[in-house]
Amino acid sequence: MAAPYEELEIDINCNNVAGIYNSHLLHYYSRVDDRFPALCLLVKHWAINAGINNAMMGTLNSYSLILMVLHFLQCGALPPVLPNLQFLYPSLFNATCSLDSLELFRDLPHPLPPREFNTETVGELLIAFFDYYARFDFKNKAISIRNGSVNGRELLAENTMRFKIFIEEPYDQKNTARCVTSIENLQLIREAFTSARNAFLQTSAGPPNLECIGVR
Repeated sequence: MAAPYEELEIDINCNNVAGIYNSHLLHYYSRVDDRFPALCLLVKHWAINAGINNAMMGTLNSYSLILMVLHFLQCGALPPVLPNLQFLYPSLFNATCSLDSLELFRDLPHPLPPREFNTETVGELLIAFFDYYARFDFKNKAISIRNGSVNGRELLAENTMRFKIFIEEPYDQKNTARCVTSIENLQLIREAFTSARNAFLQTSAGPPNLECIGVR
C-alpha cells in the first residue's frame, strides 16, 4: 500500500462465500450497538501486544477475537448488549440468500424486540470481557454465535477435542480457533486474559487506563 496507507493491512479473498455472509452479519451487529466495533478495535490492539493474535504461531486469528467479543456481548454482559440476529431475522442472516441480495444499509425487517439496555461504558465492558475469558472453561465449553449460547463440547464431534478452543463459525459451523492445538498456547491465551483483568483491577480508582495493558 502507498502512503498514507502503508501500515494498513487488508485481506483479499477469492470465492470465500462464507466470508461475505460473515462480513454482512458483523456489519449489522455493529449497527445495533457501536460499542461492539469499538471493543473489537481495543481487543485486537491488546491481543497483538499480548502475543496471542497470531494463528501461524498457534494462537488466535483476528476473526476469532471478533467472535469472542460478539459472544461476550451476547452472553457475558449483563444485561446483554447484543441480541442474536440470526435467530431474530433468519430470512436476512442465512447462507441461502443470494449474494446479490445482501445490502449493508437496509433496515431490519422488523424492529428489535424490547430489551433492557446495558449502560456500561466501553471501558467497563472491556474489563468484564477480560474477566469473562479469564474464567471461561475452554476445555468443556464451546462458543456459538449462531445459537447465542455456550454449548457443551461433549455435543461436538470427537475429533474436535484436539482443538483447545472451539469457536463456532456462524454459518459453516467450523471452528475458527482450530490453530490453537497445544496446551501451552491455551495457557498463554488464558494468562493474557487473566493478566489484563488483574492489571485493571490493581490500578487506582478512576476511568480504566489502557496503558496498563499496553494499549496506547
